[in-house]
Amino acid sequence: MPKKQNAENQAEQSERFVREAQKLIDAGELDPTEADEKIERILTKAPAAKEGA
Repeated sequence: MPKKQNAENQAEQSERFVREAQKLIDAGELDPTEADEKIERILTKAPAAKEGA
């Protein structure tokens, strides 16, 4: 059985993401500063994309 397609447009999906992220922040389950630091570490350790790929 195929998965149900999401009827949200990009703006609605973005709004929903922000609401859900805020719920996690309010519950103390997500620390935005810590998340930013982890993303920076991941990006700096990731190999550079090959040209032409």
